[in-house]
Amino acid sequence: MKKAFLSDVILKTAVPGYQDTADPQVRTRIGQLEAWVSILVNAVLTAVKLALGLMVNSLSLIADGVHTLSDVVTSIVVLFGFRVSGKPPDRKHPFGHGRVEYVTTLIIAVMLAVVGFEFIKSATGRLIEPVPIAASWGVLIAIFLTLLVKFWLGQFSMLLGLRIDSLTLKADAWHHRSDAISSLLVLAAVGGSALGYPALDGVGGILVGAYLIWTGFVIAKGVIDPLLGQPPSPQLVGRIRELCRGREQVIDAHDITVHDYGHHRFIAMHAEVSDRLSAQESHDVAEDIQDLLRQELGAYATVHIDPIDLDSELVHQVSGLLDDLLQQSDTFAGYHDLRVVTTPEHEVILFDMVISPDAGAGKRQATRRWVQRELLKTFQDARINIHISPPHVFE
Repeated sequence: MKKAFLSDVILKTAVPGYQDTADPQVRTRIGQLEAWVSILVNAVLTAVKLALGLMVNSLSLIADGVHTLSDVVTSIVVLFGFRVSGKPPDRKHPFGHGRVEYVTTLIIAVMLAVVGFEFIKSATGRLIEPVPIAASWGVLIAIFLTLLVKFWLGQFSMLLGLRIDSLTLKADAWHHRSDAISSLLVLAAVGGSALGYPALDGVGGILVGAYLIWTGFVIAKGVIDPLLGQPPSPQLVGRIRELCRGREQVIDAHDITVHDYGHHRFIAMHAEVSDRLSAQESHDVAEDIQDLLRQELGAYATVHIDPIDLDSELVHQVSGLLDDLLQQSDTFAGYHDLRVVTTPEHEVILFDMVISPDAGAGKRQATRRWVQRELLKTFQDARINIHISPPHVFE
């Protein structure tokens, strides 16, 4: 409770209006606050750890001090990242600069791994040729206190990262936590060495390095997907559909596409309405949905209107058959935009087909042909026009 209380006090004091995290300026100030607190605290801890390491001649403690110094550098990267990502869109970057956060997070991950490799390289030599360490209780207590400070700093960074949903701050929090864990390993190594097991200093350095490499890998893995373009969460897609269907004239929503650029979000989607609505009424529905998504999700939205014939018996018949096919297939995942166009020569059945994202190209086409054949058993004279929805859109 005390750690959370202290974090809240710092946040409330440094960032007026901190509750409004949807405001880009508030978000930027919270990110910069985390960076400055991290820089100041880590600068002090670096000086303490390096002084203690040199005093008792402990490689693992010196390595831990260098690790903490790397935290200062990464926090400077965080500070720079938030300064750039907080810039408004411009002619060269019409979607804003939000993805700079992902780049800075990746830089943090790479720096962690590089420092880890250097630790292992140095510690291996110390393991081969152990050097005795004479550490007093005062040194051990000082190391323990730095551990507690780093643990609090990790909690502080994670609290702010969760508050503004920032991958960069969460990565920096893990960086601080890795430093706390490495300090714990150093405490064991220095204490063991002082008790007559000098090789433990080298072991501690190798463990610290391995942990840093693993942490860097996990952080990098978590940020690669947002950089490449990861799908929206099922919860977000469900929330978008829920908001749309809350509008009286909207039957359903589909073909939902979401692009995230840091704290800037862009949504494109289709909304189904009755074909009895006039063009003006349909336009008003689209405008209402766009305003609603902007208010509730802070997103810029583009809404395409799909008119649906709710009175066609033929549409209901095709829909019933497709519902039956859905129950028979693990690959056929859904359909929408169902229409039946009647001409003097023939009937044309048109719809968009949703295929399971795990299905390969061959399976997707095979499923399409299967559905087409099943429909032709009932509608022998009809033309079946099936469009497979691309994998970047969601029901």
